[in-house]
Amino acid sequence: MANCYTCNVVLVEGENWYGKKKKRTYICKACDVANTKKLRNEKKIKAVEYLGGKCMKCGGEFPPYVFDFHHRDPSEKDRSIGSLCSSSWEKIKVELDKCDLLCANCHRIEHYEERSEDG
Repeated sequence: MANCYTCNVVLVEGENWYGKKKKRTYICKACDVANTKKLRNEKKIKAVEYLGGKCMKCGGEFPPYVFDFHHRDPSEKDRSIGSLCSSSWEKIKVELDKCDLLCANCHRIEHYEERSEDG
């Protein structure tokens, strides 16, 4: 048995913990989820700031959760920005350089217009 290094709850193997035996640290699932959410939020804020902090179409300034990262050329897209959460900032920047920062509303309009042109 071990204790979560974040909240100190007693961990039962296979039920409520993730072990990193090489480092001999253990974390409960609840703390792991909270840490992941915090990391994703911090990286989203940094990514929004990196791309200027406002919608490239309407110029609106919104909270980070309103923004989407629109790949200008879908054929150049390696991965979605959200899937890069655990990647280094350098890898995230490479993908961000292929994107426009759009608010959710402008992003939907952009995709609608793209589909309308194709069809």
